[in-house]
Amino acid sequence: MEMILNENDLVVGAQFENGTIQDYIDERKTYGLVRIEEDTANWFLFNKQESDDELQELYKKILKEEHFIQDDFGEEIVVFNKQGSRNFDEFIKKIDAYLNDEMGSIF
Repeated sequence: MEMILNENDLVVGAQFENGTIQDYIDERKTYGLVRIEEDTANWFLFNKQESDDELQELYKKILKEEHFIQDDFGEEIVVFNKQGSRNFDEFIKKIDAYLNDEMGSIF
């Protein structure tokens, strides 16, 4: 996975063999996009105690729609707005790999 950096050398996404992942695609910087070939899904990290009000509202809205949540010890990876035939697990695997690579580069 090759990290994508912004003009300040901060990680804002990554490219991998058959797709990309971005941290934020909306103006409010609340959710990102993961693309695997032609399939896409939006995603964000959520923590019930620490997420701001805007993210809390988005989370409540997502719960009423098609979504998938993977709970990693209180921090949730929320995937929604899936387009295409891939299942949510494939998107989660790419997001997990990205987050693990990003954390690895910090240490």
